[in-house]
Amino acid sequence: MIAHTKIIATLGPASTKESVLRKMFIGGMDIARLNFSHGTLKEHRERIILIRGLNKKMRRAVKIMQDLEGYRLRVGKLSKKEVFLQKNHVVYFVQDDIIGDKNELSFDYRGSLTVIKKGSQIYIDDGKILLEIIGGGRKRLKAKVIIGGLLKEKKGINILGADLEFDALTAKDRGDLKTALEYNLDYVAQSFVRSAKDINLIRGVIASEKKRCRVFAKVENKKALLNIDEIIDASDGIIVARGDLGICLPIYKVPVIQKEIVKKCRFKNKPVVVATQMLDSMASENIPTRAEVSDVANAILDGATHLMLSAETAVGINPPGVISMMNKVIKNTENYQRTGSCGNIY
Repeated sequence: MIAHTKIIATLGPASTKESVLRKMFIGGMDIARLNFSHGTLKEHRERIILIRGLNKKMRRAVKIMQDLEGYRLRVGKLSKKEVFLQKNHVVYFVQDDIIGDKNELSFDYRGSLTVIKKGSQIYIDDGKILLEIIGGGRKRLKAKVIIGGLLKEKKGINILGADLEFDALTAKDRGDLKTALEYNLDYVAQSFVRSAKDINLIRGVIASEKKRCRVFAKVENKKALLNIDEIIDASDGIIVARGDLGICLPIYKVPVIQKEIVKKCRFKNKPVVVATQMLDSMASENIPTRAEVSDVANAILDGATHLMLSAETAVGINPPGVISMMNKVIKNTENYQRTGSCGNIY
């Protein structure tokens, strides 16, 4: 039985060897995602060549998606590999390029700090650490640790309640996009899309190079949700990026928002990807949780056309096993959609 829901698997250190990739091909991977937030240009080029070579050897047609980094705020360098931020401790964020410690951290936002108001919340490392702005100025922000933890350098930062100034395509994105077009990749995923204007900008770059590459918009902030209809119309597909959505919004709102976006995309006959933590526990375990399996199945039942795997296949202990499990869930769920029966429960 051929599965209709497509599997997008992120490649990384755990899934770069040809022997591993070959098993992922056999297991049912449809699209290989190259996350340009991580890895070097050389590593990504080697993966592209490897995928194309396996497609020829195995007579497959696995597509390649480039995921642009976008404007991502990050913590700067630290004096140690990691520092512990204690609850209620006061930390200063500065724009100067300093070596940070538990009292003072650099971050790479170069816009005006006046847009970051008192009471704004700062989430670091996908929300593992939370701080609240208690004071500010032209050159630095004063914050109090609400949820502490170990902080490593270069971890991502999300600032809620601030209208930050950034370009839809950074200089790095433009360079990375040039690589995608050079190798004629199938898809480009644009991060932190805010409106149709952002999509049209990247389409203009692609058209100027006389290339054909489909553009998927990653929905991961409030502005994208406000402009979701025009973004769906302007793009070739949507990625519901639940990780960042779960930070910029109350986490309990994300499931319903996911369903609404999937419904809108299906109504307009646009591909829609559900992403983030689909089988997350399989990064370190051989089987997923029951809740994760239900999450995957429900995304299919809602109408998702693609499901994306991230850390599970990029740095996990068994990327081929993750693909195989995802494929089994897809086929069983699609069989139920066709027949209305659970089938042989044994």
